[in-house]
Amino acid sequence: MKRRQFLKRFGAGVLLSTLPGTQSWAMPQLFNKNDEIIIKIFLRGGCDGLHLVGPTSDRYYADARNRALRLGDGDEQSGLRLKNPLDNIDFRLHPKAAALKEIYDDNQLAIIHACGLTNGTRSHFEAMDMIERGINQKSGAKEGWMNRYLQQVDFKEHLLPAVSIGDTMPLSMLGSEFASSMRNLEDYKVHGDPRLGGILRSFYQGNSQLDRVAQQTIYTVNQVQKRLPKDDDKVQEYEPEHGVEYPNEWYMAEFSNSLKNLARLIKMDVGVHLAQVDYGGWDTHDGQGHHFPRLVEGLSEALAAFYNDLSHYHQRLTILVMSEFGRRLRSNKSMGTDHGHGGIAMVLGGSVKGGRMYGNWPGLATENLDNGVDLAITTDYRTILGEIMRKKSGQVDLDKLFPKFSLKQELGFLKA
Repeated sequence: MKRRQFLKRFGAGVLLSTLPGTQSWAMPQLFNKNDEIIIKIFLRGGCDGLHLVGPTSDRYYADARNRALRLGDGDEQSGLRLKNPLDNIDFRLHPKAAALKEIYDDNQLAIIHACGLTNGTRSHFEAMDMIERGINQKSGAKEGWMNRYLQQVDFKEHLLPAVSIGDTMPLSMLGSEFASSMRNLEDYKVHGDPRLGGILRSFYQGNSQLDRVAQQTIYTVNQVQKRLPKDDDKVQEYEPEHGVEYPNEWYMAEFSNSLKNLARLIKMDVGVHLAQVDYGGWDTHDGQGHHFPRLVEGLSEALAAFYNDLSHYHQRLTILVMSEFGRRLRSNKSMGTDHGHGGIAMVLGGSVKGGRMYGNWPGLATENLDNGVDLAITTDYRTILGEIMRKKSGQVDLDKLFPKFSLKQELGFLKA
């Protein structure tokens, strides 16, 4: 194998492993157990916030949508009524989100409606790019907001301070020497000839940044593999706490398995501080009445399993669920919804002032819509991220995290 191929493997932080005979570099003690754990669940594709949490008493909502794409009307699609809604409107949660409704009723889940990226783009790629960079307009910002955050904080005592569960590194973390991506803990290894360990050591004996990152990567891989419980060198099957069962239906298995791997990694006490998990498929231009309930069920069941599995971590855990934008108010002729503007976010955790909705509801009358067609945005997505990072990350410089943005007033969904 050529040196360049090794470099690519290390640079991506993906699919690395225990290397037989690899030396153990001297590293600091792992991590402070009081550290916060901040997780972002990115619903890629543009989740229809008006179908996930709908204002069922708004006549414009009922008039604009096909019955299969809205909540209300007193049948099995009527939805789950939410306490403490915005403006005393009858907001309801999608019926397939019953597991999340339990967390909401337990006051550990907050909902922010009419939020998102305020620059008006309806392009998936532009919206996701800007959100991951922490900006609102195209600019010279080359790195993600998580990367900028990781540069501000001392992670010498963390083995894996930032991790993405998946095949690729998200743009928000790309370029950080503290971030890794992995699909499965058992596959966090290099498959091949045991002699590769010696070859790798010979490549990275210097004091350059590349050498230091490579050395730490090899050490990290060894430590992760050592912490996985094994029987005769075979990794034991993971057993969630409290009898929790992660759902494995085909349409939610990938997302569910990602969360299960993240839960396992968190419990290994390797210093996970930031994490991201993507859940795709939300671009419902057609057949939304068929696809959307399955997506919501996957989100609700898998996320609730993950949250219950980590019950001992609730006071340290903050989970943000968001998408790049919402969908058009009016349903289309293909029984779906097209790219919209205002969306929805949810925040879970033991320090969340949950059981209520936050933000300002702009209404769905035509004169209140963005460009006369979409839910208007009243809460910039950086207001949500800024409140989380300010309260959960100590003395973080928000001006550096989110250039040209000022957090003037918090929504107040987190306890002091």
